[in-house]
Amino acid sequence: MKKNTGCGFGGHHGCPPQPSGDKAKSKSLFTETYVPDLDLEEVTVVLGDVFLQSLTEAEIYLPTYARAIKNIEKNVSLTQCKAIPIPGFPEYVKLFVEGIVHKNIQYVEGSYGVVKDYSVDIPFKAYDRVRLANPVNKPFGIDFSIKENVLQRRELAKDGMGASRCEFGSLTFEINNEPINCKLLASAVNQWDITENFDNWGRFNKITEKMDINLLIKLTQKKQEFAGDANTGEGEAQQGPEAVFNRFRNIIQQ
Repeated sequence: MKKNTGCGFGGHHGCPPQPSGDKAKSKSLFTETYVPDLDLEEVTVVLGDVFLQSLTEAEIYLPTYARAIKNIEKNVSLTQCKAIPIPGFPEYVKLFVEGIVHKNIQYVEGSYGVVKDYSVDIPFKAYDRVRLANPVNKPFGIDFSIKENVLQRRELAKDGMGASRCEFGSLTFEINNEPINCKLLASAVNQWDITENFDNWGRFNKITEKMDINLLIKLTQKKQEFAGDANTGEGEAQQGPEAVFNRFRNIIQQ
C-alpha cells in the first residue's frame, strides 16, 4: 500500500513531525542503567554580548503627497537570529540576523488640516563572523552526527575467502547539541531621509531612507556543570560532568 508522505494542503510554520513508517516485530533483551553519583546542574552560559550593525537603504512611497514630515516612530524586531558554530573554532560563530524596522510616519498634506499616519515595515539583514567571550559548549567534543553506514563491521565468510554477505553490523550516532539562543537587548536606528517626487505645489510622496541599524544581542547556551561542595577542587569539578559524556564517547570511539 502506498504511503501518504505529503504534508497536505498549505505549509508548515514550524518543523513538521517525522512521517511514521511500518513497524517491525522486536523484543527487548537486556537493559543496563548508569547514573554517576555526582551533584550536577544545568546552567545557562553567556557566550557573548554582540554589537551588530547593518547599513540599510529603503524607498518609501507615501499614500498621498506630503508637505512636511512631523514625526517618525521606529520599532525594531528580529525575524531570525541563528548562530552557527564554526568547525575547529569553538570561539567563533557565523551569526545570521534578519529583522524588521516598523515605522509609523506622521505627515501633513498642506498648511492646515489633520495629521495623517502611514505605517511601513522595512526588512534588514546582517550576517557576520563573531568572536565569542566564551567558547561554544561541545560536551562530546564533536558537532556532527554520523547516520550513514560508513562505520561498518564485517565478519569473515565461512570459506575464508572474503567478507560474509549475510551477517554484518554498523555504528551510527546522533549528537544533539544544545542550541545557541539569541536575545535582542537593545536597538538604535540612526537614519537620514531624502524626499523626492515633488508635485507642482512642492509636495513629495517618496522618501529614500539611509539607516544605520545598531543591535545589541546576547548569545546564550545551556551547559551542564558540577554543583558539589564549594571546597571541591577545580580539577574534580571539571571532571564531574564529563563522567557520563566519556562513557558515550567510548561507545562511539571519539
